[in-house]
Amino acid sequence: MSEPNDISSEATGGGENRSCSHLSHVRNANNRQKKTQHSSVNDDSESPGRPTSLFGSSFDQGPLQRDNASSSEQSNKINVGEPEYLLCDEFTSAAISRIGSKTEGTIKLNISNLCTLRQKVTTSFHTIANLPWRLAAKTECTKRTSNAKYFSIYIDCNPESESTLWSCEALVEFRLISQKHGCPDFTRQFSNKFSYNSNNWGFPSFMEWSEIINPEKGFIRSDRVVVEAHIIVQKVVGVRKNPTFEFTTYQPHVSDGILVIDGVRLHISKAYLALYSPVFHALFFSKFSEREMKEIPVEDVIYEEFVELLNVVYPSHKPITADNVEFLLELGDKFEIQYVLDACEQFLQTTNEIQVVTKLVWADQYSLAKLQ
Repeated sequence: MSEPNDISSEATGGGENRSCSHLSHVRNANNRQKKTQHSSVNDDSESPGRPTSLFGSSFDQGPLQRDNASSSEQSNKINVGEPEYLLCDEFTSAAISRIGSKTEGTIKLNISNLCTLRQKVTTSFHTIANLPWRLAAKTECTKRTSNAKYFSIYIDCNPESESTLWSCEALVEFRLISQKHGCPDFTRQFSNKFSYNSNNWGFPSFMEWSEIINPEKGFIRSDRVVVEAHIIVQKVVGVRKNPTFEFTTYQPHVSDGILVIDGVRLHISKAYLALYSPVFHALFFSKFSEREMKEIPVEDVIYEEFVELLNVVYPSHKPITADNVEFLLELGDKFEIQYVLDACEQFLQTTNEIQVVTKLVWADQYSLAKLQ
């Protein structure tokens, strides 16, 4: 039996787990007993990807198609009802370089054990422009690849939605990362109006299999390849946009305090956090020395997890998921935010993604009576 493929996905951003001791005197002032900390896992994320208008190498990739398409056309564009779907030409390439203000993001897919790849592999969903996006890759040897084996790449946009009212105009660039000095990345781009009937597009013939597994080409190292999808969203229709907050930027009339985590300044509203958290209320408005500090360091937390906590507490009210519930329970308890603990408890009552034994442990540890 072949060894299972090791797949990891990343979105832009990243951080490290650090261990310090701060705010303990604030918690003592609130007569709370500190709970045992959980170990956390950080994604090995990178900085935002680099959009480009270059096509990179010149391998034949065939036409743009859906993952389950059966078309064998080899033209530079494919008609699928309305509208027309085009491969990225000079006009689209220029557009990528000039749309600096549009919503965009990068998704990364690491594929290990490439030579034993048998089934389609995907990233988890990542939110861009308030829509879920997922990058997928697989091998294909069908009529539409002229019965030759190819490495195929696709992007899914909002594939689980049953609504026919939404649409999203976007530019997508696939990038096969070079792992050999002197060899350029291999890219391919297209534009599409994603919708209920057009939520999955990509290249069945992205690169011939013999090319991608050839070490001389520079794309594979230690049986591992890295694929990225850079997405620039131009227009979204029929999707309700939740309020979003950029905590690294000062917002007039909204930001009146700065918390520093791992050297990153987060601009927050003291009064708003104090309403939710007795710990922050004591920190900002009691007689502790931090009250007079312009920038208050917060230690013993992970930057990405704390930002997630802020997004749950702030009016965006980001939902609790199986991916964030554990550290949100820890942070909700650490800062005594009952709203977060209640939201986590409600999620755990309804989800089947968390084992019952784990739920019972958390129920006991965080006093979640409804979960017991």
